[in-house]
Amino acid sequence: MRILALETSDARGGIALADGPDLVEEVRLAEGLRHGRDLVLSARAACERAGWDPRRLDVVAVSIGPGSFTGVRIAVVLAKVLAWDTGARVVGVPSLRVLAENAPAGCGRVAAVRDAKRGGLFASIFERRPGTSAATPRLEAFAEVFGPALIEPEDLARRLAPPACVLGHGVEKGRAALAGFDLAPAESWDARPGVAARLGGELAARGEFADPLRLEPVYIRPPEAEEIWQRRHGR
Repeated sequence: MRILALETSDARGGIALADGPDLVEEVRLAEGLRHGRDLVLSARAACERAGWDPRRLDVVAVSIGPGSFTGVRIAVVLAKVLAWDTGARVVGVPSLRVLAENAPAGCGRVAAVRDAKRGGLFASIFERRPGTSAATPRLEAFAEVFGPALIEPEDLARRLAPPACVLGHGVEKGRAALAGFDLAPAESWDARPGVAARLGGELAARGEFADPLRLEPVYIRPPEAEEIWQRRHGR
C-alpha cells in the first residue's frame, strides 16, 4: 500500500511516503513554505526518488487539524485533488493525535496543545492504553479522553490530572498555567509527516476512508475574517 502523507497543521509543513507500515521518506519544508506549490513539488520529487509513479498512489493521508488554518486548508484541498487525479483513497488523520506520538514512551497521559492565536489553546488529552507495546498498532496506543477543543490554559490545567506530559507549540502560551506538568522540550513540538503516514496507513487498513467531497478540516473556531464579520453584524 503506497501512502502519501500531507502534514501542514504545524509551524513547518512536510510530506512523507510510506509503503504499508514502512516509512520510505520524510520531507520537511522550511517554515512558511506550505502552499500548494511547495507540497506538490516536494511530493513529486520524493516519488521520483522512490521510483514511484504518482498516479499509482493507493492512499493520501492528510492531517486535518486543528492547527494552522491556512496550512490545513491547503493540504485538504490538495488531498482532494490528488484523489480525483490519481484515484487514491483519502484518510483524514487528527493532527493532535499525530502530535501525541512525540510523547516519551513512559508517559501515560499526554496533552497535545497548539496555540490558537486569538486566545486559548487547541488541545486534546490522550491516555496510553494498558498493555500496549512497540508491537501495538499506533492508533490503539492512545485513547482520546478530551478534545479536540478550544480551551484556556488554566482550564486545561484544571482538567488535566497529573502526572501528565504536555507537548506542542501551545506550551509557550500556557507555560505558567501548566508549570505543574512535564512540559516537553521544543524539539518535540512539531507534528511529523512520517507519523501521519503511519497512522493514515492504519486507518486505511481498517477501511476508514473519507469521502473526498465531504472531507473538511477540523477548525474548531471560525476563521478570523468570519469572526470579525460576525462582531460587526452583532452575531
